[in-house]
Amino acid sequence: MARLQGRCWSVALYMLLGGILLVSEQICSATLQLPPVSDESQPSLGKIVARMVAYRQWQDDALREYHAQRRFYAWNERFNIDSTLEVRTIFRWPYSLQSTVLRQEGSTFIREHVFEKILAAETELASKDEADIIPKNYDFVLLGKDGCAGERCWHLSMKPKRNDKYLLNGEIWLDATDYGICRIHGSPSKRVSLWVSKVDIDKRLRRINGIWLADRIESSSNIRFAGNVRMQIEYTYDSVTVVRPTAAAGD
Repeated sequence: MARLQGRCWSVALYMLLGGILLVSEQICSATLQLPPVSDESQPSLGKIVARMVAYRQWQDDALREYHAQRRFYAWNERFNIDSTLEVRTIFRWPYSLQSTVLRQEGSTFIREHVFEKILAAETELASKDEADIIPKNYDFVLLGKDGCAGERCWHLSMKPKRNDKYLLNGEIWLDATDYGICRIHGSPSKRVSLWVSKVDIDKRLRRINGIWLADRIESSSNIRFAGNVRMQIEYTYDSVTVVRPTAAAGD
């Protein structure tokens, strides 16, 4: 599911306005216990990335199901329009993601050209790894230690190995205990449209039963003639089913 969540947040932001928003949620794990990193030691970049990939593989296998409520909200101040969509989403291992609309209001244009395209693309990209944050897709540079939501983290920059609308130039924060990704920030490596001059994406995750899941995604896009368009996606989890939950360090 980490893999699936990653794709989703990539797709979402790519679609913002006129089919342009890129939201990709993905980050996964591996079957092993990863010890906390002491303040005195700093592993090499290679070891940090290897542990990130290991955690991702573990999470891909460990996360079996979740039920969540998601609230999508997008707005444009220049034309004073906004739209809200609330959905119930059920993930089942390995790649099944089903969303049911619970409530919708506001701009029909935003709903049809942003929200509905995000939901459709999530299923399409569920079993692919083109947007995953892995060495296949990115080069990484260790920037040092940092804090993220009150936790010790490793701060890395990431640069796509190819120009792709689903890949970001940006940075990630890895939890220093289990090496799961707890924050992603960046901009698409390929311009998503002639109509869009700038896209900024910030995704925050939180750990539930040893699994790092999306908590909140915020994006900002500058659209020609329309000005700035912003979007938020908020997540509330009703249940999260994990096998071998003790294999991941911390909770």
